Amino acid sequence: MLRKIALLSTSLLYACGSYSSPAPNIVSIEPEEVVSGEASTITLELDAPLPVKVDYGQRTATVLTPTVLIGGQKVAIALLEQKGMLRANVPTNLPAGPQEVRLEMEDGNESHREQELTVLPVPPELSPLTGDTDPGNDTPTAPEITGLSIDPIADQVRDVPFVITLRAEGPAAASFAGQVQISSNKGRVSPNLSNAFSQGVRREQVVLDKQGGQVVLTVRVGKDIVAQSNPFKVAPK
Repeated sequence: MLRKIALLSTSLLYACGSYSSPAPNIVSIEPEEVVSGEASTITLELDAPLPVKVDYGQRTATVLTPTVLIGGQKVAIALLEQKGMLRANVPTNLPAGPQEVRLEMEDGNESHREQELTVLPVPPELSPLTGDTDPGNDTPTAPEITGLSIDPIADQVRDVPFVITLRAEGPAAASFAGQVQISSNKGRVSPNLSNAFSQGVRREQVVLDKQGGQVVLTVRVGKDIVAQSNPFKVAPK
């Protein structure tokens, strides 16, 4: 008899109250690297659908919209799918370095994340050509670099170093001896900054820490010169 009363009391409690499923955890962030000051969007994959609040008294079920925080800042959600994926805009004022990413729900539940977002420093600027000045002006002119290119990259293996060939383009490409920033759309690439070019070419040894398909490397110098590699596959080690 006492057991029946306890079960009946539990049923009445749910009939009059509400229930929210726990917050899902973040299992992947893509890309894991963004550049400080650049407008960018990251995709978060969750390990479960978004929480649902069930009101048994009203007989309603509502999907809870999470708040996304990156580096402690609330950010705008660009796309939200109940099945467990969302896109969020990254603040452009984040400092370089690792930044925490988490979800907060209306009921106070928070997600756990598997990894952090890495914000890369602003890409290096083009260095002026020494000894090359405008007539009547002692200020060196900037090198006439109009672009960068990456030689085709074959499929690779996670955590195994490989060499990429980077080339400067433009009238003064052979004079370029600067460095470029390197990033990946999946996982992290090391190093993030190349060594100096020689006669407009740099063969840089890099390594990727994440397997997957459609991996693309991006190189940047200055604010406007950006180049991307062909998509390639990174197999498990």
